[in-house]
Amino acid sequence: MLTIFNRESLWIGRDLTRFNAIRDVLERERIPYTYKTRNSGGNWGGHGTARGTLVSMISPIDIMYEYEIFVLRTDLDRARYFINTQ
Repeated sequence: MLTIFNRESLWIGRDLTRFNAIRDVLERERIPYTYKTRNSGGNWGGHGTARGTLVSMISPIDIMYEYEIFVLRTDLDRARYFINTQ
């Protein structure tokens, strides 16, 4: 079971295609994982400065989200090997 105490970050990035490819490899190799998604686009509700709100509205959607994949500490080296040889 993956918990905050026994996991390590395997990958952090904004590329959704790479994120899904890594998850496919981990599933194929039966390496347990979990992930976190962060939205850094801010809110569009009019809070903040006009410049910040405008930049949030015109930013491409693919750079607004950051993805992080975690695996067990004991599986970290094995997972790195498989995602680098895909």
